[in-house]
Amino acid sequence: MRTTLRVLLAAACACALAATAAETAKEPYSVEVWADALFGPDGKLQSLDVPDAGQHPPAFVERVKKQLANAKIPPVTDDAGSPATFRTGMVTVFRIEPNEGGAAVRITGMAVGPRPVKRYAASQPDDIPVDVTTDIKVQCQVGVDGRCGDVKVLGANSSSESLRRWAVATMRGWEFAPQRVADKPVPGEAEVILQLLPLNSRPRDFRDPRKL
Repeated sequence: MRTTLRVLLAAACACALAATAAETAKEPYSVEVWADALFGPDGKLQSLDVPDAGQHPPAFVERVKKQLANAKIPPVTDDAGSPATFRTGMVTVFRIEPNEGGAAVRITGMAVGPRPVKRYAASQPDDIPVDVTTDIKVQCQVGVDGRCGDVKVLGANSSSESLRRWAVATMRGWEFAPQRVADKPVPGEAEVILQLLPLNSRPRDFRDPRKL
């Protein structure tokens, strides 16, 4: 079974957005929460675990689990065509809107797919625009070993060939928890949106004179 997911890698950083990252924010922001989900042969959720629960407030994690408790997917079948259990990563995107009483929280997106367990960013190309945000949409075929096999650049707001090579090299360094049907690892598919921010928006790096 192949599924598609989208992940935002802001400024090529190697971490998902955390709820605590913008606790003092006054403007709306988004939070991605990954979970390991086990669906039964009937497609109903049997169990849910949030591996990075420590990065979020406990009450928020409990809310995530409560909101996803009734999740259901089309039943998955094994090689023999029989209904089988399906273990998969599950990402939920929440929109946080701060207000005087705290914050309003709502789900704006959800997808199942191989869960990233290691993110990596290759060395930044020298010839990318330095004054605009660069987005690159990449598709990765995830093997049963959790590594990216075939990597395709689906689109970017820059035609730089070195940017395409950077995106492919970046995804080669990612690792995923493969999806499992009847506890057997199966190939999957991930769509990732990589985003590079302008150099002048990043902290100075004394090791790189171009950023001073």
